[in-house]
Amino acid sequence: MPTWHKALDQAPKEGTMVEVEIKGLKLFVTLNNGKLYCAENRCPHEDIELTLGCLKGNRVKCSLHGYSFDLATGDSSEADVDNMLTYPVKQENNEIYIEV
Repeated sequence: MPTWHKALDQAPKEGTMVEVEIKGLKLFVTLNNGKLYCAENRCPHEDIELTLGCLKGNRVKCSLHGYSFDLATGDSSEADVDNMLTYPVKQENNEIYIEV
């Protein structure tokens, strides 16, 4: 059963990605256009950390091959590349929590 875990003492700065690890899962949290997102910090295509890439609009772009993934849904830019795994994230009293 999924439970909420404290991930950060405060939200990341707008437009940045912060790596966190919860229950052995390597994740990232980002604040993009005022909204928090959380996803697995691994490109489904080549297993490289997505935090090595960059944010473009509402997508994270992988630094290796340029594939991008929707921050809200995880949808891949390419039909033959798996979607990115996303996780619920919330802020309470400045602290950031992720549901895993």
